[in-house]
Amino acid sequence: MEHSPKQEPTILAHWTYSREEWRAFQRWTRKKKSWLHFFLHFLTPGKSRTPEVKISQERLSIGEGQHPFNTAEHTLKRVEIRDAGRLNVMEITVERNNTVNTDVHEIRVPVPKGKLREAIALQEKIVTRLPSF
Repeated sequence: MEHSPKQEPTILAHWTYSREEWRAFQRWTRKKKSWLHFFLHFLTPGKSRTPEVKISQERLSIGEGQHPFNTAEHTLKRVEIRDAGRLNVMEITVERNNTVNTDVHEIRVPVPKGKLREAIALQEKIVTRLPSF
């Protein structure tokens, strides 16, 4: 019996950034995080490159890092686009369910210059997956 190859999720957005855009996002992120996160940022290898961001209906990839937001263990709560001064930031709020507790966190990614309309359309596509109450 043959197994069909695992189908990759459809990429809804593939964003790249200038070094200046990514640095502005890193500065904004450091202002939002604790000193511990700031310290760990410098200990993580490979963070100096400007990563590519890929977004599907189930997850967001920043470089090699995978951030699921719509899987069996992760429930999408909301998607917002924030005006963060010199840049716009897409914020995806996710609830992670496990047997011990529930954890809510945000996945943040900058919207590249010239891609705000695409980001708004992407937000609408992702939000259509939210359950209506």
